[in-house]
Order: sequence, then C-alpha cells, then structure tokens
Amino acid sequence: MQFFYSYPIKLIFMKKNIALLLFCSITSLSIAQKKINYATVYFEDKTAECTNAKINIDDIVCKDDLIKAKVKITNYTDKTIVIKPEECFFTNPTGNLFSHGKWIIISPRQKESKVFEAKGNDIRTDSIAFKLNGFYICNAVEVTDTKPMPLPPAPEISIGNFRLKLDGWNRGGKEVIIKYKVTYVGDKVGMFVPGKVILKSPEGTECKNKKEEDKTFSFKKNEDFLVEFLFLSDSKKDNTLLWNDAFSESTPEKADNVSIVLKMDVAKTKDKNK
Repeated sequence: MQFFYSYPIKLIFMKKNIALLLFCSITSLSIAQKKINYATVYFEDKTAECTNAKINIDDIVCKDDLIKAKVKITNYTDKTIVIKPEECFFTNPTGNLFSHGKWIIISPRQKESKVFEAKGNDIRTDSIAFKLNGFYICNAVEVTDTKPMPLPPAPEISIGNFRLKLDGWNRGGKEVIIKYKVTYVGDKVGMFVPGKVILKSPEGTECKNKKEEDKTFSFKKNEDFLVEFLFLSDSKKDNTLLWNDAFSESTPEKADNVSIVLKMDVAKTKDKNK
C-alpha cells in the first residue's frame, strides 16, 4: 500500500522539477536574446596591456549585420610584432564573428592601427569580447649578408629577398644623399634597419646614416618603403656603402592570446540614436 501511494508522489515532484528547469531555460534564453532598442550600439573605449604590447580599442560600434572597432597596438619590445586579423574575432550571444585582412606588422617600439570588422545576421548586442588570438612575435632573426656597394649607387640591387630600386641620389660638398625604394618578396617577415648602414671613405673613415637612425622597417610580403640615407662625408671621394647586418628575416612565433571585454556606452548610444 505504501508503494502504491509513493509512486504518484515521486512522479508529481519529477514533473514539477522538469517544469522548473524549462522555465529557467526559457527565462535565460529570453535574457540572452534580449532586444536592443537602438539601431546602432556604441561601446566604451578600452585599453588593455600584455607582456609585449598595449592595446587601445575605440570607435566600437555594433549594428544588426556589422561589428567594427579601431585597434591601436603599441609594441613595447625590441622585436617585431605581427597580428594576423583572420585569427582574431568578436564574440557575442550568437557566436564567434571572425575578422579578416592583411597582416599588421608593428616594428620595435612603434605603433600601428587597424579597423577590425566582422559581419553577421542579427548580431546587435550590448556586450561583446574581442579575442586577439592572432598575436605573434619575431624572436629568431636570420641576417641577410650582402657585399659592400661602391658609389655611385647601383640602379637596382637584390639582397636576399629584398629588392632595392634607386629613387634618387645627390652628392655635393660634405653630404651624400641616397634614396632607395625597398621591397620585400619573401614569405616571412622582412626587417631593414637603415641605422646600421655605413659610408666608408678610402682612408677608412666610417660615417653613420643620419636618417631613420633608430627605426626598423618591417615588411610583409610584397610591401615596400622608400628609405633615405644621409651621410656627412666628402662626396668627391670614392666612398663605399657598407650594408652590414641591416637586412634580416624572421618567422613569427605564436604569443599569448589577449581577450578584451567591451561594454555598451549607454549615454553615447542614447545620444547617437536620437
């Protein structure tokens, strides 16, 4: 008799628990899918720091079909940093929304900016996270050797995976000025340090380049820069350009991922949607 009455009671409790779970699930889902009453959502600017860099994110907006943000990265190191946008993504209640675009190359102690954007359907939200997963650093560097170049400068030079095309040169009195358009054609990351290039006189006097002394040019494939050299030397002598270890390449190595949570700027969103 005891068994006869206990079974319906257990069944009633089970039904109540199932109903409660369904209610909680539906409530949670309705909260996650809560509609935003603004056509465009604007977010608060955010700054984050990691071991190798500082990341500033601003101008963040979210619409039904688009999320975008301006990302500025400051390289704290003496190595080149690479960001691969295709490995970076935004997350919101609908899932992961991946970015795209060419590699961002940040030379040592330099800054670079890029607008990251991702598209989707019904992705408007008041809270997102930006996952900077495509973060790489150039630890190991392979130096490209090259021979000295007697002046006048050659019209075109190939130095490993670097192609140099003369853009102009001038010598007068105590100055020698040379300009080269430098293009990297390799598959890694190319680096060129103009401050390492020296002009040597027939007597053995060495003159440092007075242009771009502390700068490193970092290249992705087929990227080019116009580089100027200025040497304070007797231009009438048979001078020679020593490239030293100015050219190098590196294979980027994966660094730690960075995750940044972004929240809606309520005041700005209300104002912009008036």
